[in-house]
Amino acid sequence: MALRAKKTTTQNASKEAVVKEVTKAETTRLNADIPIRLHRGLKMLAAQQGRSITEITIEALNEHLSKHSNE
Repeated sequence: MALRAKKTTTQNASKEAVVKEVTKAETTRLNADIPIRLHRGLKMLAAQQGRSITEITIEALNEHLSKHSNE
């Protein structure tokens, strides 16, 4: 039986980061001026859900585009 060192949280996190980077779709930057109230709400929602503002924004845009793609 071979003994192996236990992976640290840092090693697991860096492995996850590498996997995420490799599978990440090509992206482009989007800049938009939005009301402060909307940004605060989005930031609070992201924190509550443990997600990023980017993830929530992409999801919302995908839903909107899907809804309006038949028009």
